[in-house]
Amino acid sequence: MNRMLVGAVAGVIVAAAAAAAMPPPVYDFCGAATAVAVDPAGHAAYAGDTCDGDNQVLDHLCGGFVTHMGHEDCYAIPLAPGQSFTAEVAHGGDAALLVTDVCIVFGTMYPCLAAADATGPGGVETVSYANPGLAATVYLVIDSHTTAGCGAYTLDLSIQSEVGEERASFGGIKAAYR
Repeated sequence: MNRMLVGAVAGVIVAAAAAAAMPPPVYDFCGAATAVAVDPAGHAAYAGDTCDGDNQVLDHLCGGFVTHMGHEDCYAIPLAPGQSFTAEVAHGGDAALLVTDVCIVFGTMYPCLAAADATGPGGVETVSYANPGLAATVYLVIDSHTTAGCGAYTLDLSIQSEVGEERASFGGIKAAYR
């Protein structure tokens, strides 16, 4: 009887060790992200359909809404230091917007830089993000709440640059009066 108990306990320990050794799942939308190209005024417009997308963004750390089991489309947005962007998405389904700085995670949680989920089906969501650091690529994820909540959308995106100060040196001012 003791051998059976020892065998059962050993089996549980081996199963627990195997489960602990399994790597977390990998979620990767890097290859599926559309590279955003803006015109000279910093504007870009896209149309798409989240029903055609993947379901790679299962969980994210975005305040009140965390899990979306619907399909999503992703956009890679290059930002210089000090640049910001605003994205407005008119969605036929029920969408949430997520801005993240990674396109691949091990596990399921994507970090959240900004998010919007204020309207329901057929609404318009708007999200903005300002790049505080070095040049970086951030990702805008247009995520459907459910598979049934997917649908066509239009994306209107604008990138704004920091407005620099004009500076005049004291020497330049003196030279102007000579």
